[in-house]
Amino acid sequence: MSEEADVFISTNQFIGGGQTAEFIFSRNIDDVYWDLRIVARGENTNLEIVRQFVLSDSTGARKLHYVVRNNTGIGTPFTRGAVRIPAA
Repeated sequence: MSEEADVFISTNQFIGGGQTAEFIFSRNIDDVYWDLRIVARGENTNLEIVRQFVLSDSTGARKLHYVVRNNTGIGTPFTRGAVRIPAA
């Protein structure tokens, strides 16, 4: 297994109270292992990723989409972290 991984962090994410919203990871993805997590910032938060999926465009470029649900009535900023682990 490879000893190196690529980590991508974004703190500029936000979802309104009670909303479910789709976000798109900013980079194209490839054929290696990818994982995505979100961490809410603030107090009295409850966010979850309810779905992740990949869409490709007409050129074959693939983007990771993720759907987040805010289970509170409070608008919540969050940090997204994505990890890319290449094959050995």
